[in-house]
Amino acid sequence: MGIQLRTTRLAAAAGFMTMMLTCATGVSAQENSGIQWSVTPYIWAPTTTVDLSFRDTNVGGEIEFSDLLDAIDTALMIHVEGGRGQWSAFADLAYLDASDTDERTLLTVETRSKQVMLDAAVAWWPGGVGTPLSVFGGLRHTGFDDRYDFRSPVDGTLLASSRSEKDYYDALLGLRYTYEMSPRWSLLGRGDVSFGDSEGTFLLRGMLAYTVGKRQQNRILFGYQYKEADFEDGELKTEYGFSGVLAGFNFRF
Repeated sequence: MGIQLRTTRLAAAAGFMTMMLTCATGVSAQENSGIQWSVTPYIWAPTTTVDLSFRDTNVGGEIEFSDLLDAIDTALMIHVEGGRGQWSAFADLAYLDASDTDERTLLTVETRSKQVMLDAAVAWWPGGVGTPLSVFGGLRHTGFDDRYDFRSPVDGTLLASSRSEKDYYDALLGLRYTYEMSPRWSLLGRGDVSFGDSEGTFLLRGMLAYTVGKRQQNRILFGYQYKEADFEDGELKTEYGFSGVLAGFNFRF
């Protein structure tokens, strides 16, 4: 039942993304015959603060990005957007696969953690796609898949295994604004909130963009991003705080 429900909800999210992209590229076809595309691979290097509360017992900690980097096996971060006229649709994906081994006196704990953070939204541009202001709304999905193997420190015998799997789906609302400082330099800002299955999330981003290329279509991006996210799973409450440098390269065509 749990696997079926998870598959159904992921399929619904994929269908929602497809519907939004169809709306964004189908509206105002007479206004602009071509779709404007933007693809941005990026990396975010945050310091992570985790505040755990289980049955009124708090356990917190701070994880530096350098420590997290040692445990990362796979990471993918990319933003894709397409639109024309006054409408666009985008998907922003961050995927992290990490593993770690904690050797203790009585046992060894092997951890494998997968996290998926996906924003899918439709944006409205009052002045048309590519102008300074856009307002967006859509869906935010946050998924956790954590596995724990407990082994004997003597011979590595598997003593027990545990797995925690949880998906959160939230309504997403936000806005973006671009301030052109010069023909090549601009300041990009984004703020959003989401609410639903989670206890709420908040994101704030500021970036400098430097335009490059013969036709000045591409941009080098560098800035800072802060995100708060609160989740509840039964008696376990988790509050995340992410803050750190963000860098990427924006292809526009």
